[in-house]
Amino acid sequence: MGWSLPEIPEKEPAQPWSPWVCLLIIVLGIFAGLVVTVLTSPAAGLPSLSSGYWLPLTARTFACISAAIAVYSFWWEMQATRVWNWNEWCRGMRLMWRRRGHQHLVILSHVFISSDKGLLARLAHTQVEDSAEVPPLTLLPGEPLTPGISRFEQLSLYLISKIKPSLLQRYPSGPLRVVVQTSGNDKDRESLSFHHIWNAGAVPWKAEIQFEDAGLPSGDWNQFVGSTRQPTLILAMHYRQPKDVLPEFACALFLMPPSMLNPGEQKNALRLFRAMPLNSGALMTEIGELRDMEQQPAGKKHLVWHSGLSEAQRQSMCRVLNDLSVSLYDCIGTGGVIDYDTASARYDGLAGWAMMGAAASMAAYGPGCQLILLENEHGAWAVTLGNALPVVGRDTSIASPPFPGGSILVALLLNAGLYSLLIHYFPSMAFSWVGIMTLVLSLVLTLPGIAFVLRRITAHIQRPLFIRSARQSGKE
Repeated sequence: MGWSLPEIPEKEPAQPWSPWVCLLIIVLGIFAGLVVTVLTSPAAGLPSLSSGYWLPLTARTFACISAAIAVYSFWWEMQATRVWNWNEWCRGMRLMWRRRGHQHLVILSHVFISSDKGLLARLAHTQVEDSAEVPPLTLLPGEPLTPGISRFEQLSLYLISKIKPSLLQRYPSGPLRVVVQTSGNDKDRESLSFHHIWNAGAVPWKAEIQFEDAGLPSGDWNQFVGSTRQPTLILAMHYRQPKDVLPEFACALFLMPPSMLNPGEQKNALRLFRAMPLNSGALMTEIGELRDMEQQPAGKKHLVWHSGLSEAQRQSMCRVLNDLSVSLYDCIGTGGVIDYDTASARYDGLAGWAMMGAAASMAAYGPGCQLILLENEHGAWAVTLGNALPVVGRDTSIASPPFPGGSILVALLLNAGLYSLLIHYFPSMAFSWVGIMTLVLSLVLTLPGIAFVLRRITAHIQRPLFIRSARQSGKE
């Protein structure tokens, strides 16, 4: 899918620091000190212990040993920090990918009407299909029909009247986003008519009305899912135009952010998740990624709707679902798969909302988890609709950052060196309260400061490489 998880492998844990290396450094340092002592000793023989010759030499030897151990520990800490940064970024990316995929709105109420009144009952196999009966092409057969904008107004009034009681009950007042999508071409005229209908109804909501072209669920819809903090009303319809032979349908979905629901209402609420970009030429991989996203539990039975897929893709659909071990409602549709173009009509981009409305109504027949696949010449999308909570991510392991042993040793050596210089050049100040407080303050700043600076610099250098790896993984 276009935004799915980049396949960046985690790095192997850094080799732990070895005390044997530190012991080897100590032995080599003492040996080197003895060699230097022998080579630089006076011709008359080694000085006595009381001569003062050995103390500076011993101090320099142990200073060199401490510096070598600090360099080794600091090098190990840098390697461990690089691995920790990389693996934490991979983990954070997976969690963000899952959190983004789990964003959804709750369908509190819906209305779906098709010119074929028995469509859902036949698909759910609760009604025997009568092949001799030809479904009508128009909705509301008992009311007068005037094709064009009048028909749009008629169906809009009908949908608003049907969905309005639910809105008043669950959301009596406040801001409301209204999204209207139709098959009509004159959006300006539709907008004027709809505003007139909405304002004439004396509704208590402050509506932000937005008209969309008859296209696929896209970035605009995902913006609603990810950022909306207010209820959304979706109205979608195909209404009769002069010389039109495509069957009519109309649907309304009243959606609300899950944060606005009571905890008891969230358990079995019907959820509509983000629309995912789909590569229909690689259904095995794409549906596998959608399953791994765990918007709904993988063990639940699924019902799959699709529209716009090619003949080859339709034929491979069941094989793909079988290979992925996706459990299907085999008593609904054709083994749990519904070709909406064959079952109803080919609405192209508008089929997205038609299938979502039909899927919301189909939930009354039992299917709690439904997958909707839609494709046309502008792209392809997959949408999940279900009544179970998204699955909590399994990637909960939190690795501890590497212990800053090297940074601590470097800070101690640095402070020791600075204090030695202070003693050499300003002895009176070094042994005063000012000198002691300066040393303490320097330790307080450098002990955590060097570790912090090391991690920041390492992350700054390493982050462009991680971003480049994500882009080269074939995902965005």
